[in-house]
Amino acid sequence: MNLRPLSGAIAFLAAALLAPWFPVGASDATALLGDRVIVRGKGIEIRQLELDDSIAALRATLASQNQAISPREEPALRDRMLDRMILTRMLLLRATAEDTAGAKELADKFIADTKAKAPSEASYRRQLIATGIKPEVFEARALEQAIVEKVINRELKSQLTVSNDAVRDFYDLGTDLVAREIEVTVQRLAEEGKQDTTFYRDGTNRLAEVRRVNLQRLQRPEQVTADLILFYTVDPLTRAPLNDDLILAKMRLATNTLERLRAGEDFAAVARAVSEDPDVARTGGEYRASSRTPMAPELQEALARLAPNQLGNPINTRFGIYLARVRERVPPAKVPFAEVASDLREMLLAQGVEKRLPAYAADLRKEYAIEVLTAPSRP
Repeated sequence: MNLRPLSGAIAFLAAALLAPWFPVGASDATALLGDRVIVRGKGIEIRQLELDDSIAALRATLASQNQAISPREEPALRDRMLDRMILTRMLLLRATAEDTAGAKELADKFIADTKAKAPSEASYRRQLIATGIKPEVFEARALEQAIVEKVINRELKSQLTVSNDAVRDFYDLGTDLVAREIEVTVQRLAEEGKQDTTFYRDGTNRLAEVRRVNLQRLQRPEQVTADLILFYTVDPLTRAPLNDDLILAKMRLATNTLERLRAGEDFAAVARAVSEDPDVARTGGEYRASSRTPMAPELQEALARLAPNQLGNPINTRFGIYLARVRERVPPAKVPFAEVASDLREMLLAQGVEKRLPAYAADLRKEYAIEVLTAPSRP
């Protein structure tokens, strides 16, 4: 169970692989066009075109996910992007040989795992290019972000500890660093006799909500193990709809396949033969999902409705046609402490790092004499 979602400044760093920007020295156009320098420091130089490239790449990636950057959001986004670029450049300069070696192992594993999810090397490259990211840029970015993580771990995370009591308090009460800070404020207001104030009421309400959300994250929703077969009705790379004749052919194939399954053919064998799911060779069509698993709403609704061992009718979604059979359901329950304790400790450490990151970044800016020469342009 992964309980390590990050927010704020650290999340912005961690999201680098989803928010593309060009690695140090990667843009040949920068040198050719001689565009203006917008940030300068000891060993650091960032040009306007690099920031523009970053925003353009992010815009392309979001467009591939049917999302967009609104004009109102863009100024703040550009500022955050530039702050992240500055911090990343400073952290890269602080990396030791040991940091780099360890980061390379992490990045190589990440890249290998990513490639393993694609049917082939060529497919891996096509999928990246379809989202506006060149494979070599993606892989360079993976290494840079692994180095950033190593440096932050060495210079910040290694200085922090989380007690066993703190981990247990999260599991039993939902108390994390945010809740603890609110709790201190609420207690101070109570000691000052201000229980009737709006500040006290808002504080107690927020404290209860933070704890409720944290405890909810420890609840494992109903787990469904299901067999799935997929027939795409869109291009799997571009998401463009197929023509009507191809869609009709896919519908006929789905119907014929369902008849084979109902006649008793082995689901995994049939799935490996006909399913267009890129992971089918590895999974045989078997998946484990819950209400928190990202999936098409039509598929989620069907999995919630099907009884164990029941083969449903073809399920039409925006991406394709699914055939589904539920194997078993595991009712919701709180995750056992032993299973989640390690993740809770890491999450609490991440909160501690996040709290210290702004002051750390400010100190680095002084050390590297960072100067923002002019506000980044906003086309």
